[in-house]
Amino acid sequence: MTAAGSAAGAPAAALQTGGMNPFWEVTNLFSQPNKQGIVASWQLGAGTSPGGGNWNPGNFLRGGRLLVRTVTAGTGGTATSDYPFNIFQNLGLQAVDGSEILYNVISGYGYAQAHRFFRPWLQDPMLAYDYDASVTSPSFTTMLMPEVRQQLGVLENTDTRSQFSWTQTINTYAAVVTGGTTAPTISVTPYVDMWAQPDAEDLEKTPNQQIPDGTNLQTKLRHQTFTLNGAGSDNNLLSTLTGNAVRGMLLIIRDSNGARQDYAGNPIQWQLDQRNLGTLAPDIVFQWAEDFYRGYGGVTRPTGVYPFPRFYAPGNLYGQGWLYTANSTALSWDFTTPSSASNLPGTVELLQEEVYATGPVDPQLIDL
Repeated sequence: MTAAGSAAGAPAAALQTGGMNPFWEVTNLFSQPNKQGIVASWQLGAGTSPGGGNWNPGNFLRGGRLLVRTVTAGTGGTATSDYPFNIFQNLGLQAVDGSEILYNVISGYGYAQAHRFFRPWLQDPMLAYDYDASVTSPSFTTMLMPEVRQQLGVLENTDTRSQFSWTQTINTYAAVVTGGTTAPTISVTPYVDMWAQPDAEDLEKTPNQQIPDGTNLQTKLRHQTFTLNGAGSDNNLLSTLTGNAVRGMLLIIRDSNGARQDYAGNPIQWQLDQRNLGTLAPDIVFQWAEDFYRGYGGVTRPTGVYPFPRFYAPGNLYGQGWLYTANSTALSWDFTTPSSASNLPGTVELLQEEVYATGPVDPQLIDL
C-alpha cells in the first residue's frame, strides 16, 4: 500500500518523524479466516472440548476473533448468569515461545468483561449485532486482543517458523444451561486481525516506518482468585500480579453457587504499599466508573463486577495514569462481606491488564 503526500511535498506527519511517514499513517487493517482452529460443528455435552491453534503468520498481529454461531438449536433449559460467554470454559493467547500473553485460566465471561472495560472504545460484545443470549441458539463474538489502540501492544507476526497461538476449551452443557432437554450444536470460526506491512516508501519516495512504535509496549492479561469469606467477615485481597504497569483491574465476586453478587461491603480500602488509593463505598467505585466510561457512551456494569480503570480517555482527558508496580509492591483491597450475604464462602476473581516495555517507548503512547 502507499500513502499520498501533499501537493507541497511530504505529509506533515512525515516532517514530524524525521522525514519518515509514521506506521499508523501508511498501514491498513485487514482480517482473514484463520487456517487452524475451526470447529465446524460441536454439540455441547457432558465433557469439555479443547481446541485452538496457531494464528496465521504475517504482518503485525492485532488480535483474534472467535465467532460462535448456532448450527442446530437446542430445546429447553435456563441459562446460567455468565451465559453465553461461558460456553468457553477458558481461553488464552500464547507467544511464539509458548509463554502466556492472555492467560488461559480466564473464562470466556472474563474475556468479555476485559474487552468491555479495557477497550471501551470498541463495540460492547453484549450490544453487538451478532449477540444472542438465547438458551437454545446462542450467537456472539469473543476477542483475544493484545493491542490497546494505535498499535500499542501489537505483536510482530512476520516469522512463519515462530507463530503465536491461542487455546480454547468449550464448556460442558451442564455448566452453561440448567434443565435443558437438548443441547445446541455450535460452530467456532476464528478470524485474525492484522496491521499490514507498509511499502518501503510512498509515491513521493518518502520512506515509510516499517515497525510500529507500539511493539515496544506489550500487554498481558492475568488472573488471580481469592476466597470470599463468610457473612460479616473481613477479606484482605493481596495481589501477586505485580511487577508491571497496570492499566485496568476488575474484581468479579461470586457466591458458592458461582452466581455473581455485589458482596463487597462498605468501605473498600484500596492500598498500594503505604499509599491509600481510596477508602471507597461501592457506590463511589461505581460512580467513578460511570464518570470515566461516559466519555465512551457508557458501559453497563454487570452485578458483581467492580471496575478499576487506570488509563486516560484521550478525547476528554479523563482518567488516571497507569499504576506502576514492582515485584515487591503490595497491592491490596480490604472489605467486609455484608452480614446479609448468603451461599458462602464464595470467590473473588481479579482480572488485570498490564503493560511492559520491550524497547524505547513513544511518550505519546503512555497512559492510553
